[in-house]
Amino acid sequence: MALTTPTAYRSPGLWRRLRSGNLTEAQLGIILLIPAAAVLLLVMFWPIVQVLWQSLHFERLNLPARGRPFIGLEHFQRMLWGTEMAWSPQHLLGWRLLAFAAVGGLWWGTGRGTVRRRTAVIWTVVALLVAGLWMGFHPGEAGRWGDARFWNAFSITLLVTVASVAGSFLVGLPLALLANVESRWRWLVRIALLIPWAMPRVLVGIMFAWLFNSTNGVINDVLRRLGVEGPLWLARADPAIWATNITIVWATSAFVGLILLAGLQSIDESLYEAAMVDGASPWQRFWQITLPLLRPSIAVALIFRTLTAIQTYDIPYAMTRGGPGRTLETLGIYVANTTNSLNLGYAAALSVALFTMSLAVTVLYLRWIYADD
Repeated sequence: MALTTPTAYRSPGLWRRLRSGNLTEAQLGIILLIPAAAVLLLVMFWPIVQVLWQSLHFERLNLPARGRPFIGLEHFQRMLWGTEMAWSPQHLLGWRLLAFAAVGGLWWGTGRGTVRRRTAVIWTVVALLVAGLWMGFHPGEAGRWGDARFWNAFSITLLVTVASVAGSFLVGLPLALLANVESRWRWLVRIALLIPWAMPRVLVGIMFAWLFNSTNGVINDVLRRLGVEGPLWLARADPAIWATNITIVWATSAFVGLILLAGLQSIDESLYEAAMVDGASPWQRFWQITLPLLRPSIAVALIFRTLTAIQTYDIPYAMTRGGPGRTLETLGIYVANTTNSLNLGYAAALSVALFTMSLAVTVLYLRWIYADD
């Protein structure tokens, strides 16, 4: 008798399963995600694509006769490049050597097993491209950037980001630890954390602009009573940077503290009890238990704090309008000023640069979170 080969089993297709209501878990998950994906495409990705497209066109409302011709990457060339660009091995030599030293540290960590080889390779390639090639270019003997105002805004944004994010974390972490202490008064600390976070940023800027007023401000009045002549806080470059960063740290450290407080409350108390039984000191418990288990919360706090710092607009504008001069003209203020000058194409290119910085920071933080996965 001839043997018959059994017909291969074919699972019913998606539409047949959908009509019968017999969907797999994966198919059900995809269908349920479709509305959320559609909303994201509509309210998030489509505006990004529109701004990208606008940055590739010349568009100035005060020159309507020119229309909107396609100009490619001219806006970005003007923004990032300079006139008479030249390459020199001595340009930014100290910073470049520092970057190469960091690469050596990466590979040393790879040899010890603390850094993945793939991570070391990626960052080595980045260092070679940035420190080895890009940082060697400069705008020649003339010293003119295509848009020196962009580089000024970029450096101010970088300064404000580093100073305010570090300050917010260094102030927010002790506040979170204090709010997590078992006490009948800890609700006062938590309310104190909520107040700066809930206040509008423009109101904070106006309030601190009055506090730092060189003539009638509270801070200089206190300094005069102590026999010290206070500086012209908002009329000179360096004091204005200090005053603005202090204001931003005051306004944002509460947000960092709230996120870290949520992370602290998720740590199992039995870990501390076991460490105390083993004779661990409070400092050792902090370093060996609290900080490692707080890493996801720290990363989330730093992601949001860094993104808002890169996009800083409200507090510097409310305090100094970006001055004195252009001392505190961040990228956010520069984008707004460019838009107000009706140069919409270049404003879109600046927005793309701001978005790229935010995206790069987010990717770096996420890679740090999932480095051990």
